[in-house]
Amino acid sequence: MNYTKSLKCKKVLSILFCAFLMSFIFLLTSCSKEPVADDKEMEFPLDDKGYPQNNLVMINDEAYPLDLVGESHMGSEIEIKMDGDSDIVEIVLPQYIPINYWYLNEKENLNLVSYSMIDFPIKNENMLEGPSPAVQKFVLNVAREETSEILLKWANVDEVDKLFKDKKADYLLKIKVTY
Repeated sequence: MNYTKSLKCKKVLSILFCAFLMSFIFLLTSCSKEPVADDKEMEFPLDDKGYPQNNLVMINDEAYPLDLVGESHMGSEIEIKMDGDSDIVEIVLPQYIPINYWYLNEKENLNLVSYSMIDFPIKNENMLEGPSPAVQKFVLNVAREETSEILLKWANVDEVDKLFKDKKADYLLKIKVTY
């Protein structure tokens, strides 16, 4: 009789333990933590309709002129001076039109840390045919205490499978990084 009580007690404890364990596992899996952003929210100047301005590039949170649609449609060169403490260059460019992308020429002294393409939400009443609500963000690690040159081509999506040197650019952006 004592043996039967002990066996029932062990069964009840086993069932309670399993129920506790299952609810604990369920609680852990259903209460997920928000993903930690390794980056601050994207900030880029917008026009009056909410589209990214197509006449500038943001480099390390500073705006520089960009002339994608003007007379100097071939390209431009920008020189930036880095703070001695950082070797990260963050470049944010407007896509401007959906059929063109920015392509980066990766070199030995550059390391692409991350790339993202972000679409800004456009209200229905502000939707336009033609412009893109997207920006492309390149985060690069450059050689510290060394002058680096970053080359970006704005080219048609048909150029995607070509090597950088073979891409026909509609615009060439050179960024000279000095310390």
